[in-house]
Amino acid sequence: MISLRSFLIFVLIILISIATLFIPFRGMSVGAHRALAVFIFAIFCWVTEIIPIAATAGIIVSLLAYMLPPVTKGASYSDFLASFASPTVILFAGGYFLAAAMQKFHLDIVFARSILKRTGTSPRFVLAGIMLTTAFLSMWMSNTATTALMVAAILPLIQRIKGDPFAKALILGIPFSANVGGIGTPIGTPPNAIAIQALAGTGEAISFLKWVSWGIPIAVILTTFIWWLLQKLFPSQKDVIQVNLEPTKITWKHLLILITLIITALLWLTTSIHHIPSGMIALIPPIVFLSSGILNRDDLRAIGWDVLILMAGGIALGLGMKVSGLSIWFMEIFRFQSLSLTVLIIIFGIMALIMSNFISHTAATNILIPLGIALGTNIGAIAITTALMSSSAMALPVSTPPNAIAYSSGIIDSRDMRKAGIIVGLFAMVLNFLIVKYYIPFIIK
Repeated sequence: MISLRSFLIFVLIILISIATLFIPFRGMSVGAHRALAVFIFAIFCWVTEIIPIAATAGIIVSLLAYMLPPVTKGASYSDFLASFASPTVILFAGGYFLAAAMQKFHLDIVFARSILKRTGTSPRFVLAGIMLTTAFLSMWMSNTATTALMVAAILPLIQRIKGDPFAKALILGIPFSANVGGIGTPIGTPPNAIAIQALAGTGEAISFLKWVSWGIPIAVILTTFIWWLLQKLFPSQKDVIQVNLEPTKITWKHLLILITLIITALLWLTTSIHHIPSGMIALIPPIVFLSSGILNRDDLRAIGWDVLILMAGGIALGLGMKVSGLSIWFMEIFRFQSLSLTVLIIIFGIMALIMSNFISHTAATNILIPLGIALGTNIGAIAITTALMSSSAMALPVSTPPNAIAYSSGIIDSRDMRKAGIIVGLFAMVLNFLIVKYYIPFIIK
């Protein structure tokens, strides 16, 4: 039940948004004025989370569909409602179905066991195996689910080395590698999909293969740096650590899930050859898993619909800013287009890193990317910077659900996470600058 304080704050946000409609802005059309009011409402609600962020997204789509078409030429309510069925949302939904099947039949544990049993007993290699497993699973599954799985899997191991500083390295390695592992693929984390959709709206189509061509190298570099950093901050006092995971019995359902995963991933990676849209390929997992009985009605309800709705809200907001002319107005007022690419990367990277440490990564991306598009210049660099730096924010327990899960284990305190997370964020900023300025321009023309 909502508290009186929360209710009053929500009413205040509504009043501020409505008041925006009565403030005269030079050169702003009626449609842009209405879009600005919705944008302000979105910012306050997503930052304060006074109501569920998915609920905010639903309200945004409804407001834009109702308010803009009557005063905006070429805008239709169906354009905004279509954001719920955007190819990017469908792509991410396909990833959720893959993840749900893997979790239900513990295929994620099979992957974890197959990697960890090859790591040996050296502490540094055990940490590498745990982080590699987590990062790989996070490319295909929810970062939160991956972290919950891996923390549960290694807690018995951590109990055996209790008192050793290296226990903190093991527990921190999981959420940190889950956060950066999601950078690797378009379905790894919502900010990736939001950036892809934003670029698609400007005519720059980012294929699955094109994203992983920079996403996986970034994920590998960041994971390697985190692995090195955690060993320096929390060195092991033991020479040998034994990892034991219970084996999982393989059935035909495990094989069907694995085959579906491989076929879907291969089709995503080869869209330039067969030209089947990634969104259509994403329909394969739900069709296979629902028709075969691998997933049932209860599993369907457990899919992350709230995240999909949140993504749709961000897509609709970006569309509203574009068709109403608000993007052009922002561009003329702030004149960011006169700034160099270097300055823009730094500005948006810092904003994404700071905001994402305190609010949802997805919400931060939904706020910043439409602003970046409004600049009308270096849109690709800004969108990718925002997505990558949002995923690199991990300095606080509240920064991400994976961080919160690791923190709840009681093995680390906020100081441990803050110390490592700030260093990772700064390193990610430098890496992002180099990648976005010197590598991505050769891919995005």
